[in-house]
Amino acid sequence: MHAAAQDFPWAEELEKTVITSLTTSFGLDFLLFKDKQGSEVDTIHNVRNGVWATDTEKQHFEERGAYDSTPYHQHANYIATGKIDKANQAAGSLKDPYRNQVMGVHEQRNLDHVISAKEIHDDAGRVLAGLDGVGLANQSSNLQSTHETVNKSKKQTPIDEYLQKLPNLISSHEKTLAGDRTRLTKMPRETPEQQHEARTLEDKIRKAESKINELKAVDHEGMRKRDAEARAPYDQQINLAYYTSSKFMHQTAYATGSAGLAMGTRQMLGLVMAEVWFELREQLPALLDRLKHKFCLEAFVDSINTSLQGIWKRVQARFNDFLMAFKDGVFAGVLGSLTTTIFNIFATTQVMAIKIIRELWGQLVKAIKVMVFNPDQLSFVEQCQAVTSLLSVGSATVVGTMAYTQLVPFLSFPFGTELAAFAGALVTGLVTLGLNYFLLQSPLARQLWAFIESLTPHAGTVREFQAINAELDRYLLELSRLEFNLDVDELRALTQELEACNDEITRSAILQQAVQARGIELPFEMGNVASTRTWLASLV
Repeated sequence: MHAAAQDFPWAEELEKTVITSLTTSFGLDFLLFKDKQGSEVDTIHNVRNGVWATDTEKQHFEERGAYDSTPYHQHANYIATGKIDKANQAAGSLKDPYRNQVMGVHEQRNLDHVISAKEIHDDAGRVLAGLDGVGLANQSSNLQSTHETVNKSKKQTPIDEYLQKLPNLISSHEKTLAGDRTRLTKMPRETPEQQHEARTLEDKIRKAESKINELKAVDHEGMRKRDAEARAPYDQQINLAYYTSSKFMHQTAYATGSAGLAMGTRQMLGLVMAEVWFELREQLPALLDRLKHKFCLEAFVDSINTSLQGIWKRVQARFNDFLMAFKDGVFAGVLGSLTTTIFNIFATTQVMAIKIIRELWGQLVKAIKVMVFNPDQLSFVEQCQAVTSLLSVGSATVVGTMAYTQLVPFLSFPFGTELAAFAGALVTGLVTLGLNYFLLQSPLARQLWAFIESLTPHAGTVREFQAINAELDRYLLELSRLEFNLDVDELRALTQELEACNDEITRSAILQQAVQARGIELPFEMGNVASTRTWLASLV
């Protein structure tokens, strides 16, 4: 359980907490996350799924024009990146993450748009945001040099879809190659013309072998990671451009009537908070990876605090116009005070880390027992969720109470309740995540897990026999079906029918149908009393 729990995506549980807070506090459920059809406001999610709230925006998308690859491949950054990569390839330092290797000096190199230029051109979200497709496609984050074979086989296909099709593509090439090899062995080579045809086929076979080798070298995880690295800034730019635009604000105000300004403002504040979370979410994996080998709650909280301070400076610059637009910048002042308070809460939490662990020791012990003994026979995922739930309760009790005390002054500000609720959820969620890792990765926890494993030296053998027993049950079930024509499901259904009978006549009829259906030969005739008596007499 300990080893498996270390690989559990604990940060995803934190994300559920934060997103729930964003959606409930700021009304962002239909903007960023699970958009619902039928909204009166166009959203990025909806238009990408073909759902348009306004005919004007739908018409604008339909009139975007046909895709033309020329401007995408003549962009200044596309050309400049190609030159830089050419020099790096010649120097033997050009990394190809699609194949997880350094490109050979003599390999045929192509510069690929990770998110294809055509996909970007046809992206309804991009059109809605009013962003230039050529510029988005040719950002450095979306340009990647790779082998010509990989690039030409990928074409305009999204990477996930390409990787799904790749095994069949390789199989098709191998089938063609096998046919060409067979044909080559039967080709005559007596005349110069026949020899030329044979050499041509040999060259085709050589190229096919090389192509197959390059396709087999594709690193699926590396390619997906590179795709994610390209899509994160792409989607972020589209969301930011659209949801901070006057077009979106006007739609929201119109849709919500007299409460439009307040609703739009509340959602904009939510987007500011969402942007903070999205940046922190991107940094969490690297932060946790640095600490996991010798996890320390104080260091974790300190790293979070430092990261949040840098993130807030960047987010504040992005949303500066909005923050200064209302009530002479009152929101800028409120958010400035709020972030200072959050930083102070984390600083206090860092100092109090040992005290927090001491006060939560009872919850930590309960969590350990859930992981070790699993008293409620939960599935692995349910176990991990139960652990998170236990630690969340503890965090809310200790850290949440402290955070609430410091956030009370904000309740009198416009939208202060929502901001305080989100800040409290973020602080509590992050401390819960820290406690999860403390429970698994800290030196104290490692001693505890080593002790638990020493108490159960035969646990591995027990698990092996449990697996053997399960496999034996499966085999015996299959054997019974083959040898005795037994079908467990049919027998269960027959038993239930018989149990439901209220009289012997109905029960007899069901049994007679079952006997006939299975071709069972009885030593007497069912329903014939004389025949049954004769058979019974023969047994005496």
